[in-house]
This record gives sequence, structure tokens and C-alpha cells, in this order.
Amino acid sequence: MRFQQNEIYLKTMRNASTSGVDTISNLPCNVLDVILGCLPWKDAVKTSILSKDWKYKWVTRQELDFNDEFYKSFKQDEEAKRIIYQVLLVHKGPILKFRLRNFTSCPDIDHWMHFLSKKNVQEFTLIVRIGNKYHSPHHLFKFQQLRYLELQDCLFQPPLGFKGFEKLIKLDLMHVTFDSSILTNLISKSPLLEWLRLRSITNFDILEIDAANLKFLEFIGKTKSISFKNAPMLEKVTVGFLGRRLLTDISPVCSNFPKFFHYMPSLLELDICGTTLEYLIKGGLPENPPTALNNIRTLTISSMSLRDTEVVSSAVYLITSCPKLQDLTIEFYPVGDIVEPAVQLLRPQSSSYGAMKLLQKVQVNMFTGLEMEMEFMKFILASAPVLEEVSIWNFTRFLFRSCKQMIDEMKEFRRASANVEFKFEEIDMEGGYEHEEVMEVA
Repeated sequence: MRFQQNEIYLKTMRNASTSGVDTISNLPCNVLDVILGCLPWKDAVKTSILSKDWKYKWVTRQELDFNDEFYKSFKQDEEAKRIIYQVLLVHKGPILKFRLRNFTSCPDIDHWMHFLSKKNVQEFTLIVRIGNKYHSPHHLFKFQQLRYLELQDCLFQPPLGFKGFEKLIKLDLMHVTFDSSILTNLISKSPLLEWLRLRSITNFDILEIDAANLKFLEFIGKTKSISFKNAPMLEKVTVGFLGRRLLTDISPVCSNFPKFFHYMPSLLELDICGTTLEYLIKGGLPENPPTALNNIRTLTISSMSLRDTEVVSSAVYLITSCPKLQDLTIEFYPVGDIVEPAVQLLRPQSSSYGAMKLLQKVQVNMFTGLEMEMEFMKFILASAPVLEEVSIWNFTRFLFRSCKQMIDEMKEFRRASANVEFKFEEIDMEGGYEHEEVMEVA
């Protein structure tokens, strides 16, 4: 689609340049910027042949994206570096977006950063090749107009006296190393921050989120403790703890549930994994659920093992503590044989008739048909009076019974909703759909 769009732009401009009317020169500047921004580098440079006015238009391009497609044009990094130098040397005007992907760590980046610090960059992406940790240069911290920052495989070390990015709205860090105090200061000194993603960054003993305007957070990594100290605008949270060792290093006196959901009155979407549930249940489950759960509409629990009864108990507690929950996604973690303790724990939950009053849609992934999974479905069906759709899928080779057998058994389950549409999907290992069966249960 992008290639076709580029061809249309070039064809349109060629036609305009030979039509006898200086259509190209009369195009608004913002249209010219959009056209140039959509074209790959080689095509953008080719626009110089369209007319005299277009001979140097490409040197004012406000978005410079040196991505994988750019590097494929060169056999060696030295050729690519030479072109980047040439582009920057002839460039005129501001550079609002600059992306440098899959480049090896080298002194050249420092030179380019120095040049960019004078160009009012608003969006900056730097992704070096894995295994080449790059020390972020001090010129980066001079980007006063920065609104979006993405770094990968970097050592993040702001200079003393760094006053933060006052206009930063979006921050995306992956495989970035820094002291925990640096992250805390970076967040606190970015008062407009709305979007924060932290993936496989430095291990933290304590991760506190204090960001008054934050609306989205994704954290995938290792930490002993996480809490939202001040996040009144936070709407979507994704948290996945990597590894279990760090989780067992701390024995809280009180429940981690209220500590995690300390202050998030605007939370609408929550996405957590099984190891996060292990963290939440430490210290026991509070008698009164945190108020942050009151407005959750969408809940996702991934890699949930039914082998651990505490995790199952935590999941049930969480699901039933979201009174406005409408959309639930569960991904089971394969555990093999039947786990009787989980079955015994889930069986009484099926009597909680109508507990999930607003739940409409349920997606269950990696469903094999084992007894403990069927008990979980009993609990869901008995608890959701307005449930409309249940979608279940797994790879064919992992199923313990056929779709028909599961359907026949679920027909006998007690259901709070009069009409539920079931969708069963079997998928082969290559990603093709081998079988899909849909039925309405009245």
C-alpha cells in the first residue's frame, strides 16, 4: 500500500510537471511536506528532476527516516554513513522527525546529534544494533522541543543539571540501562508526559510512577515492587514481570494489591500476566477491592497457569472486583495434566450467579479442554448475565478434545445469559485455520 501510494505521488507530479501549468509550485507547503515525507529517500531525491522549483525541495524534508529500507540500499555501513552526512550537510530548515534504526554504535552518531540539536527536533528515534550499547550523547539532552523519544540498546546518562524534557509527551525505552533515580527524575521533569513504555530496562528494586498527566503505561521487565504513586489520568496499564526470582525476594507485610493500585481513578484497561498475579497476591488479598478497579472496562490476563491455586484465586478476585468489566481476555499457560487443587478452587465459584453484571465478550486463548479449564468456563458462564460472545482458540496439536466435545459439555453448564455465541477456532502450527465452529447456545 505504501509503495502504491508513493508511485501515485510520483506519477501525479510527473504529469503536473509536463502539463504546461506550474501545478507543482502552486501546491501548499504542507502538501509538499506530506508528499516528500511519504517517499523513500531515493524517490525523494528523484523529485529534483520534476522542475526547477523542485530541484532542491528534498533538502527541506522535515522527516528524516534512516530505516531498514534505507540500509538495504547499501552493502556496507560506510556507504550509508556517507549518505547520511551528505543529507545533513545540505539540509535546510527544521527537522521535526529523525529516526535512525539498526545502526552500529559509532562516533558519527555524536556528530549527527550535535547537528540535530540545532534543528528543533520534536520526534527522535535511535535504535542501535543489539549488542552495541550506545552512550547517549549530551547533545540529546539539548533537544528542548522534543515531544517523542524512542531509545533502544542505549546507556542513558543525563548530564548534571539536566532539567528534563518540558514538552515530552511520549517516551519509549527498550534495553536501556540507567540508575532507577534517573528514570524517576526523567518522569518527574517531563510534566506533559502522557505515554510511557518501558521494556527490558534496568532491573529495579522499586518502581514508582508519579506522573500527573500519564494516560498509558507499559512495563515489561524485572522489579521487586511497583506502585502508582500519582497517576490520576492513567487509563491503560500493561504490566508483565519477567522472571520469578525478583518476585520472591520480598515478603510484604500487607497485600501488594492496594500498593499496586494505589491511585489510578481513571483506569479503564488493564493487561497483566501470570507473574504479575503472583506479585499481587503476596501479602494476601484485601477484604475490600481497591477503588482503582471500579471503572475497568477491559481486562487481559496472559500466561495464567492453573497449576498455582494462589494465581487462580488472584485472577478470580481481580475479575469479580471489576464491576464495570465488559471485555475479558484470558490466555492459559500450558500445564499438562489435570490439576485437582485448581478444580476444587474453581468449582465453588460457579455458584456466583450474575456476579459480572456487564461482561459481554470473553476471549480464551490456549484453551486445551482440560477439566480445570472447563471449570473456569463454568465460572464465567454462571457469572455473566449479559454475555454475548465467547471466543476460544488454540493450536490443533495441543487440544485434548474436539470442538464438538467441548461444545456438547458446555451445553450442560449453568448460564446466566440466555443467548451466547460460541466461536471455537483450531489453528495449525503454520497459522492457517483448520476448523472454525460457531454456535448459539440458547
